[in-house]
Amino acid sequence: MDKPELIRTTREAHQRMAGAIEHLPDERLLEPVMDNWTGKDLVAHMAWWHDHSVLVIECLRAGRQPYDVTDSANTTDALNERTHREHLDDPPELTRRAFNESFTRLLAALEPVTEEELFTVDRWPWLGGEALVETILWDSSRHYDAHREHLERLAR
Repeated sequence: MDKPELIRTTREAHQRMAGAIEHLPDERLLEPVMDNWTGKDLVAHMAWWHDHSVLVIECLRAGRQPYDVTDSANTTDALNERTHREHLDDPPELTRRAFNESFTRLLAALEPVTEEELFTVDRWPWLGGEALVETILWDSSRHYDAHREHLERLAR
Protein backbone atom coordinates (compact mmCIF):
# COMPACT_ATOMS: atom_id res chain seq x y z
CA MET A 1 0.00 0.00 0.00
CA ASP A 2 1.18 3.52 -0.73
CA LYS A 3 -0.34 6.89 0.18
CA PRO A 4 -2.57 7.25 -2.91
CA GLU A 5 -3.94 3.74 -2.31
CA LEU A 6 -4.54 4.55 1.37
CA ILE A 7 -6.49 7.66 0.44
CA ARG A 8 -8.43 5.83 -2.28
CA THR A 9 -9.24 2.90 0.02
CA THR A 10 -10.39 5.06 2.91
CA ARG A 11 -12.33 7.41 0.63
CA GLU A 12 -14.20 4.53 -1.03
CA ALA A 13 -14.97 2.92 2.32
CA HIS A 14 -16.19 6.25 3.68
CA GLN A 15 -18.40 6.84 0.65
CA ARG A 16 -20.04 3.43 1.13
CA MET A 17 -20.63 4.03 4.83
CA ALA A 18 -21.79 7.63 4.33
CA GLY A 19 -24.20 6.47 1.61
CA ALA A 20 -25.68 3.85 3.92
CA ILE A 21 -26.03 6.37 6.74
CA GLU A 22 -27.64 8.99 4.49
CA HIS A 23 -30.38 6.56 3.46
CA LEU A 24 -31.39 5.73 7.01
CA PRO A 25 -34.29 7.81 8.32
CA ASP A 26 -33.65 9.70 11.55
CA GLU A 27 -36.09 7.52 13.49
CA ARG A 28 -34.16 4.38 12.47
CA LEU A 29 -30.86 5.95 13.60
CA LEU A 30 -32.43 6.43 17.03
CA GLU A 31 -32.99 2.69 17.44
CA PRO A 32 -30.59 0.54 19.50
CA VAL A 33 -28.02 -1.39 17.48
CA MET A 34 -25.32 -2.44 19.94
CA ASP A 35 -25.86 -2.74 23.68
CA ASN A 36 -27.18 0.67 24.75
CA TRP A 37 -25.89 2.44 21.62
CA THR A 38 -28.19 3.67 18.86
CA GLY A 39 -27.32 3.99 15.20
CA LYS A 40 -26.60 7.69 15.58
CA ASP A 41 -24.36 6.92 18.57
CA LEU A 42 -22.28 4.65 16.32
CA VAL A 43 -22.10 7.37 13.66
CA ALA A 44 -20.90 9.90 16.27
CA HIS A 45 -18.41 7.31 17.54
CA MET A 46 -16.92 6.77 14.07
CA ALA A 47 -16.71 10.54 13.56
CA TRP A 48 -14.82 10.87 16.83
CA TRP A 49 -12.29 8.26 15.69
CA HIS A 50 -11.68 10.17 12.45
CA ASP A 51 -10.76 13.14 14.62
CA HIS A 52 -8.60 10.85 16.74
CA SER A 53 -6.48 10.16 13.65
CA VAL A 54 -6.31 13.89 12.93
CA LEU A 55 -5.07 14.51 16.48
CA VAL A 56 -2.50 11.72 16.23
CA ILE A 57 -1.20 12.91 12.85
CA GLU A 58 -0.95 16.56 13.86
CA CYS A 59 0.64 15.92 17.25
CA LEU A 60 3.18 13.38 16.04
CA ARG A 61 4.24 15.58 13.15
CA ALA A 62 4.62 18.52 15.59
CA GLY A 63 6.81 16.40 17.88
CA ARG A 64 4.22 16.00 20.65
CA GLN A 65 2.46 13.02 22.18
CA PRO A 66 -1.24 13.09 21.28
CA TYR A 67 -2.18 12.04 24.83
CA ASP A 68 -0.89 9.93 27.69
CA VAL A 69 -1.58 6.32 26.74
CA THR A 70 -0.67 5.17 30.24
CA ASP A 71 -3.59 7.14 31.72
CA SER A 72 -6.56 4.81 32.31
CA ALA A 73 -8.86 7.60 31.10
CA ASN A 74 -7.30 7.15 27.67
CA THR A 75 -7.91 3.45 27.09
CA THR A 76 -9.97 2.63 24.03
CA ASP A 77 -12.94 1.61 26.18
CA ALA A 78 -12.73 4.78 28.26
CA LEU A 79 -12.48 6.98 25.16
CA ASN A 80 -15.45 5.18 23.59
CA GLU A 81 -17.57 5.54 26.72
CA ARG A 82 -16.70 9.22 27.14
CA THR A 83 -17.48 9.91 23.48
CA HIS A 84 -20.78 8.07 23.83
CA ARG A 85 -21.77 10.19 26.86
CA GLU A 86 -20.70 13.45 25.21
CA HIS A 87 -22.78 12.81 22.08
CA LEU A 88 -25.78 11.11 23.64
CA ASP A 89 -28.11 14.03 22.94
CA ASP A 90 -26.83 14.85 19.45
CA PRO A 91 -29.57 14.58 16.82
CA PRO A 92 -29.05 12.20 13.87
CA GLU A 93 -28.53 15.05 11.40
CA LEU A 94 -25.66 16.42 13.49
CA THR A 95 -23.99 13.02 13.69
CA ARG A 96 -24.32 12.52 9.92
CA ARG A 97 -22.70 15.91 9.32
CA ALA A 98 -19.98 15.19 11.91
CA PHE A 99 -19.19 11.88 10.20
CA ASN A 100 -18.60 13.60 6.86
CA GLU A 101 -16.87 16.70 8.21
CA SER A 102 -14.51 14.69 10.40
CA PHE A 103 -13.56 12.57 7.40
CA THR A 104 -12.81 15.74 5.44
CA ARG A 105 -10.53 16.83 8.31
CA LEU A 106 -8.81 13.43 8.19
CA LEU A 107 -8.11 13.77 4.46
CA ALA A 108 -6.76 17.30 5.02
CA ALA A 109 -4.50 16.07 7.85
CA LEU A 110 -3.16 13.33 5.55
CA GLU A 111 -2.27 15.77 2.79
CA PRO A 112 1.19 16.82 4.08
CA VAL A 113 2.10 13.41 5.54
CA THR A 114 4.94 11.67 3.72
CA GLU A 115 5.10 8.01 2.75
CA GLU A 116 7.93 7.57 5.26
CA GLU A 117 5.81 9.07 8.05
CA LEU A 118 2.87 6.83 7.14
CA PHE A 119 4.48 3.48 6.53
CA THR A 120 7.71 3.24 8.51
CA VAL A 121 7.32 0.94 11.50
CA ASP A 122 8.82 2.51 14.65
CA ARG A 123 8.85 5.97 13.04
CA TRP A 124 6.71 7.26 15.89
CA PRO A 125 7.58 5.70 19.29
CA TRP A 126 4.20 6.79 20.70
CA LEU A 127 2.53 4.26 18.37
CA GLY A 128 4.28 1.37 20.11
CA GLY A 129 5.98 -0.13 17.09
CA GLU A 130 3.16 0.27 14.56
CA ALA A 131 3.20 2.39 11.46
CA LEU A 132 0.92 5.45 11.46
CA VAL A 133 -1.10 3.93 8.62
CA GLU A 134 -2.44 1.31 11.06
CA THR A 135 -4.02 3.97 13.28
CA ILE A 136 -5.56 5.66 10.26
CA LEU A 137 -7.00 2.42 8.89
CA TRP A 138 -8.39 1.35 12.29
CA ASP A 139 -9.93 4.80 12.77
CA SER A 140 -11.59 4.73 9.33
CA SER A 141 -12.10 1.89 6.84
CA ARG A 142 -11.45 -1.01 9.23
CA HIS A 143 -13.63 0.71 11.80
CA TYR A 144 -16.49 0.94 9.30
CA ASP A 145 -16.16 -2.79 8.67
CA ALA A 146 -16.44 -3.43 12.42
CA HIS A 147 -19.73 -1.53 12.63
CA ARG A 148 -21.27 -2.08 9.20
CA GLU A 149 -23.50 -4.98 10.33
CA HIS A 150 -24.85 -2.92 13.23
CA LEU A 151 -25.99 -0.16 10.90
CA GLU A 152 -27.15 -2.51 8.14
CA ARG A 153 -29.74 -3.92 10.55
CA LEU A 154 -31.39 -0.51 10.56
CA ALA A 155 -31.89 -0.62 6.79
CA ARG A 156 -34.08 -3.75 7.00
